[in-house]
Amino acid sequence: MKHHRPALSRPLLASCAVAVALCGALPAHAIVNGTNTSSFSAVGALGSASGVLVADNWVLTAAHVASGLSLGSSSFSTLDGSSLVDAVYTFSSAAFPNNDIALVHLSSALDTATPILNDLVVKSSQIAALGTLTMATAQNQIPNGYATTTASAAVSTNTSHGVTSTVNWLVTNGQAYLQSGDSGSALFKGAVTDSAGAVLLGIASAALTNDTTGASEGSAFTQVASYKTWINSTMASSGQQVSWVSSVPEPSSLALYALGGLAILALRTGHSGRNG
Repeated sequence: MKHHRPALSRPLLASCAVAVALCGALPAHAIVNGTNTSSFSAVGALGSASGVLVADNWVLTAAHVASGLSLGSSSFSTLDGSSLVDAVYTFSSAAFPNNDIALVHLSSALDTATPILNDLVVKSSQIAALGTLTMATAQNQIPNGYATTTASAAVSTNTSHGVTSTVNWLVTNGQAYLQSGDSGSALFKGAVTDSAGAVLLGIASAALTNDTTGASEGSAFTQVASYKTWINSTMASSGQQVSWVSSVPEPSSLALYALGGLAILALRTGHSGRNG
C-alpha cells in the first residue's frame, strides 16, 4: 500500500488512510467524476494545485500548497487573468495535516467576483442539514472542474501514530473525490454553478483512501470558519477584507436522531476490528 503521507485515521468513520492531493504526474481528470466547466472564475491554478480568490489581491489555499510556492515566480491564474505571488502567510502551527490553511498575496489585483466565506463552524450535528455541496478545482479538467457531493462528518482533530493534529475538516463522501492536483481547491455550500457570491465552506486538504483496497472514501476540506480571526487579521494591513455570512443550518430533531444512530454504527464497526 502506498501513501503520499503517513496514514491517518478518521474518528467515527471507516478505517482509511489520507493521501494529500499534491501535484505530481497529472492524472487525466481532476475531481473524480467531475465535469469540465468554464465557470468558477475565483478558483484558479496556483503552482500545480489550486487556490480560491477571496479578495482582489488575496487567495486562500492549503498550507501544504503554499509551502511549495516561490515569491515572484509562482503565479495564480484564473479565467479572468493571472498575477504573481509576492507574499505567503501560513497559519502559525500549520504542518500537514495540522491547520492546513494559508493566504497568498498577489502582486496585482484581479477583477474577479469572489465568493462569500461561511463564518460559523459546521458541527457534526449539522452535517445532515447541509444538503448538497459543490467541489470546484482549477487543475487538469479544462479549464476548471466541478462536481456535487455531500458531507459525512465534521472532524476537529485527528490522531495518527500517537500524534493529534488540529484539522478542522469537513469530510465529504459523495460520488466525487479529490485527487492529485486538487489541493487548495474549494468546497461551496449548495449545488452552485459559479463561485461568484457562492458560500465557501472549505479549502481542499486531503484525499481519503481505504487502507485495504486503496479506493477513494472521501475528501477532507479545512473549514474557513475555524480561521476567521486569523484571516481577518492577516489581511487587515492591506486594507482588503473578505465577506462573511452565517449560512449553517440548524439541525432538525430527526437529523440529530439519525446522526446518533450513525455514531453508534461507527463505534460498533470499530469494535469489529477496524480502526476508528
